Amino acid sequence: MSTSSRQTARSTGRPEPAGGYAIALLAGSALAIAALIAAALVFGRSVSPVTWYIARASGFILYLALWVSVVSGLGLTTALIDRLGGRGVIFSLHAFGMQLAYGFLALHMLSLAADPTVRFGPKELLVPFASSAREPWTGFGVLAAELAVVIAASVAVRQTIGQRAWRALHWLTFPLYALALLHGIGAGTDTRAPWASLLYLTTGAVVVLFSLYRLLRAGATGPAPRPPGNRAPNGEAAAVTMRSAHAHSGD
Repeated sequence: MSTSSRQTARSTGRPEPAGGYAIALLAGSALAIAALIAAALVFGRSVSPVTWYIARASGFILYLALWVSVVSGLGLTTALIDRLGGRGVIFSLHAFGMQLAYGFLALHMLSLAADPTVRFGPKELLVPFASSAREPWTGFGVLAAELAVVIAASVAVRQTIGQRAWRALHWLTFPLYALALLHGIGAGTDTRAPWASLLYLTTGAVVVLFSLYRLLRAGATGPAPRPPGNRAPNGEAAAVTMRSAHAHSGD
């Protein structure tokens, strides 16, 4: 392989700093809530308000992780944030944000289930609009969680369902984000605080602006032509194509 092809392979690589963080968060969340409940039983205390604080904090972190994933995903298709480190780093940030969102989703739901302030059983946590608390906003959150599970499953079976079906399911990220934003605004107890209102306003505005830019740019330029025979026009496919070309030319 020539020096230029090795440089291309390095520049189009996709670092994955997330690693097993999502799994660690899933397991750690369950253990932390179980330990909190056990300690409350031993000492004869209520787990609230600790679980309520955890639910609120994890909800905000979940929303921000989802926002990072959505914005970085839009950045991949618009080149608006390429200066942050290149496509490989932005793709990694996109995957990292979504993986963290899954972990904090588990913590958010487990802390709500453990907290006695508002009763959330399996039905309220899994069936949209089944709760009597702050509907329909709570139901929007349940729908957002279910869409997150669908997207996670689509990533796991991507090789089986094919690139086209996976891309179609990946578009569910937009209604997922919209539902999460509505859930946070309507069901969140901190929404009226100036800092929370500013957070939702600024993050929502960024997503809207990025989305409009992408739509206008796509309408002005049309779909980018694909090289003949290249069915996966991404950085990795380009690197493989270049390596193959050099190998056949005897480089």
